[in-house]
Amino acid sequence: MNTILSIIFLLVALGLLWRPLVSGAAERLLAMPSWRPFVWLNLAVGISLILWSISVLDWFQQVEWVVLFVLGALGSLKGLSLWIFPDWSRSLAVKFIDNYWRFALPLSMLYLALALLLIRFG
Repeated sequence: MNTILSIIFLLVALGLLWRPLVSGAAERLLAMPSWRPFVWLNLAVGISLILWSISVLDWFQQVEWVVLFVLGALGSLKGLSLWIFPDWSRSLAVKFIDNYWRFALPLSMLYLALALLLIRFG
């Protein structure tokens, strides 16, 4: 499990450094008239990850399940924030595109550190 999660986080870290890919996805997201499908997707994935991680016995003692729990909680919070504050979320997406490298480099480093953490403690 740690190896798979590490590879996923490494691919996300490298994908964030490819600006045309991320900017194109953000532009398509901003062009959507309603974010409701994206909200439901975030909530479904987030809640599923939370339920999956807490269904494992002693999940809080294993790094990979704690990471999945935190990602599920963050995904659920993102879905709720998109649902409750859609205009604010759109303005944040525009700021992300305008200041791409200011956001992408730290996020990429965070995902890389998370991948290395999972490899180290796996």
